[in-house]
Amino acid sequence: MLGMMELVKNELQKKEVPYEYGEWTSKVSYPYFVGSFQETENFFEDERTTGIFTIDGWARGSKLALFEFVETIKHTFTNLYEVVDGTLYFAYNPIALPTPTGENDLYKVTVTFNTTEWKGSGE
Repeated sequence: MLGMMELVKNELQKKEVPYEYGEWTSKVSYPYFVGSFQETENFFEDERTTGIFTIDGWARGSKLALFEFVETIKHTFTNLYEVVDGTLYFAYNPIALPTPTGENDLYKVTVTFNTTEWKGSGE
C-alpha cells in the first residue's frame, strides 16, 4: 500500500498536479486534489493485492483548470506500471465522475482507478 501511495504522489508531482494524500494541508489554492486508498479483500494464490485509489479534485469559479488536471490524471494512470525493489505496481482503468457540491461556484470531481501490487519472491 505504501509503495502505491508513493508511486501516485511521484507521478502527480512530475505532472505538477496540486496533490496531497489524506487531506489538503497547504494554503488553499484552487484547483487542488486529495487522494485516498482502499485495499480490497484478496484471495489470490499468487499473493497479489488489489485496491482502489480515489483522487478528489476541487475548484472554485471555473471548471476548466479542474478538468484539465483530471485529463492529466486519467492519462497518467491508464495502464501505468513500475517495478520498485522487486514489487510490481500497476494502476489502470481510471474513470472520472463530477459530483454536485450544492454550491454554485464550487466544483468537485472524483477520479478512481484500480491498483494491483505483486511482490516478487526474491528468487
